[in-house]
Amino acid sequence: MRADGNEAACRLEFRASASLSGRALFRPEPAPGCLAGSIPMSSGSRSGEQTDPCTLLLPDAASQESGRLGACLVVIRGDRLGARIELDESPVVIGRGSDADFQIPSRSVSRSHCRIVSEADAFWIEDLRSTNATYVNEARIERHRLSDGDQVRIGKSVLKYLAAGNLEAGYLKELREHAVRDGLTDLYNRRHFMEVLDEAVAEAVRQRNASLVIAIIDVDYFKEINDRIGHLAGDAVLRQLARILAERVRAGDTLARIGGEEFAVLMPATSLAAAREVCERLRKAVAESRFDLGEGRLETVTISIGYAGLNAELKTVSELLKQADAYLYEAKSAGRDRLMGPGA
Repeated sequence: MRADGNEAACRLEFRASASLSGRALFRPEPAPGCLAGSIPMSSGSRSGEQTDPCTLLLPDAASQESGRLGACLVVIRGDRLGARIELDESPVVIGRGSDADFQIPSRSVSRSHCRIVSEADAFWIEDLRSTNATYVNEARIERHRLSDGDQVRIGKSVLKYLAAGNLEAGYLKELREHAVRDGLTDLYNRRHFMEVLDEAVAEAVRQRNASLVIAIIDVDYFKEINDRIGHLAGDAVLRQLARILAERVRAGDTLARIGGEEFAVLMPATSLAAAREVCERLRKAVAESRFDLGEGRLETVTISIGYAGLNAELKTVSELLKQADAYLYEAKSAGRDRLMGPGA
């Protein structure tokens, strides 16, 4: 707000001073024509934008009204809770089918249920003759111009439309991040891994003959560590192991903790030979590390790995997981500290 009472976009330059509560009070230096003030903000700024001094841009009324740049749909109820659809000029088909741009794996959702399109200065949602119809704010629609805060019901799932500049988008994104992370290791959790795996397998099947490999990793003799030293030592092993693995998986791979001492790596667009090299690199790095178990204890820990890839016989997520798990069992039975997979 300008001193003369008119609205304007302002550039706020501020420095943050951390407080004990984990929040910061920003004292902005106003751009010409803008009023100064103190703005309390979370210290968790968007990734890649943490600078000191920092710049906070408030969009003008026109850009907020159009709500296009940075607009998104967020799942707030039902399958894929917290997942986001970032909207741009490209149309987005939402449905249950493997050829949908955004999949909702529910029988209440048609294979191609609805579509989001960009026209002029707005996003529109169109029903694609779905069985259970598409609803916006509980009203059945054939075609509807989306407005900030609209709630879209697709089968049993509800998605909320957030226009550009909506502060709730950042809040929901942060909640989503907490929901998909494992509390102990800060890796992705099983739920998120399965969502990513479902999407990756569907995409690979859609492209036909696309390569994809998953590896399941298990800590050798983990129960013995817990029984001999204690669960705190076991937790220390898992945290250090997570760090070692995270530092060595490739960009584009998805690493997650999927169980107590079990981890998994999804390797899209990867041949079995390349996947084997990745797995061997992980196994070797762990075996050559010394793990700090507390009170001056430094010990060696090993892992066993089973991996499997999509092929003519393995076309579903459940088949892929079952095969990788079977190879993991073989690696354990063969003496541990090794990897097993097709042709290994």
